[in-house]
Amino acid sequence: MDNLNNNNNNSNSAKKNLNKKQKAALLVSFVTLLAISFCLSYFITDYFTNPNRKISNIDVENENVYADNKYLSDDIFVTLKTNENVDMIDNLLNLKEKLKLKENLTEEELTTELSKDGYKLSEKNEQKLTYTRDKEVKSDKFEANKYYLGEENGYISIFKTDTNGNVIESEKKVYTDSKPLGNLPETDQNYIKENKFSFDSKDDALQKLSEMIS
Repeated sequence: MDNLNNNNNNSNSAKKNLNKKQKAALLVSFVTLLAISFCLSYFITDYFTNPNRKISNIDVENENVYADNKYLSDDIFVTLKTNENVDMIDNLLNLKEKLKLKENLTEEELTTELSKDGYKLSEKNEQKLTYTRDKEVKSDKFEANKYYLGEENGYISIFKTDTNGNVIESEKKVYTDSKPLGNLPETDQNYIKENKFSFDSKDDALQKLSEMIS
């Protein structure tokens, strides 16, 4: 009889221990599941409600695109110098417009274009590029069938080239009744002296002249 009672007690004790282990296991599973749910909820909420995170992701994507295509930013400043004299300081966007360069430029392409006027890259960082040359390089050859803004006796002139790129003297006009060249910004003076402004029609040349002297 005593043996039977002992067996029953042992059985009940084992069941209690098993129930405790099961409860403990369930409790641990529940706490773990709760923690995972909380973490997921936090990260999801943070992703959709934190604007800084979205901006940061966009910035990284933009940086990657810039790194891939290697194009220079339109905001970067370009300085052109002849010896120690500054010929021009402007951002790339304005420089491309003045030199009639293509929309997207790599550093190598810009350097190649400026080398035609004798400039060499002498300094660079994330904000600016500096090009220098020992002396001014002038070309006597113009594009064919173009109208140019030039300089004559201290005033702005408009002249046309023939099919061989030679100046047609009979069609040259000096605008002595307008603002003298020396009254214009130094950058514009340099570009006119170097015949950087060329146009397909006389009307376009006159419009540019009007803009500069107004």
